[in-house]
Amino acid sequence: MANSNTFEVHREVYQSRLNLTDDPDATQYRAISGLAIAGLLAGALSLLALAAPLLWVVAVVAVIVNLKALQWIAANEPALLGRKAALAGLAFSVFAVCAVPVDWFLYRLSVRREARQFAEMWFDYLRADRPIWAHQLTIGPTSREPLNEKKLWESYRDEQARQMLRAYLVRPEVRTLLALGDRAIVRFYDTESQWTDGARERVYQTFAVTFPDSDGLKTFFVGLSLEREVDLPTRHAYWRVVASAGGVKPKRLGGDGNPPNF
Repeated sequence: MANSNTFEVHREVYQSRLNLTDDPDATQYRAISGLAIAGLLAGALSLLALAAPLLWVVAVVAVIVNLKALQWIAANEPALLGRKAALAGLAFSVFAVCAVPVDWFLYRLSVRREARQFAEMWFDYLRADRPIWAHQLTIGPTSREPLNEKKLWESYRDEQARQMLRAYLVRPEVRTLLALGDRAIVRFYDTESQWTDGARERVYQTFAVTFPDSDGLKTFFVGLSLEREVDLPTRHAYWRVVASAGGVKPKRLGGDGNPPNF
């Protein structure tokens, strides 16, 4: 009898320490939510959208899946596990959903800035009476000569190259800028349109050209259509001036923002 009492005392002590219960139904099996695991995997996969923007849809789906998983787990607590997995998947997917548009926007701004810098180089060459250099900027990168004075002159010994240069020099906007020289003040006005054409980025920008005249300052606008192409082996980006036109009307002044038919 004494041994029985001793056993009961020890049992009560252990039970109080371990918070055990006599209810056989209290210990339940807790399953892991398959939806939470799927959400975590989808959330991790959505991070690839930073490299491939088309996967942005995966990030949106991952947000929905993880929210559903959290809702299902909350409705079935404590039977379901996986809340932390769903929260992690949600964090990954929300980050991707927000980061992809921001990255796309910043990339577009970067392309516009590069186009503007290249266009300003074209204007600078014409203002400095260096039409051959400006003409080279209209030639594709694989055919373009290095911007070296001696090599440039040698490249125009060919009759076909000279004909191309002569045709370029009679363009109205080219003749006007050459005639104005450094009296022309060129200011970037706006990026009228920007789009992707296969592996090429295309940008149409307008520039205000102000010059002194007998009756005061006058301004006209020049539109440049520019193209950016990436050389895949070197990953180097090359720009060229596809076309130019004078007397264009910017979108902010009533134009349609589309490049004219050069």
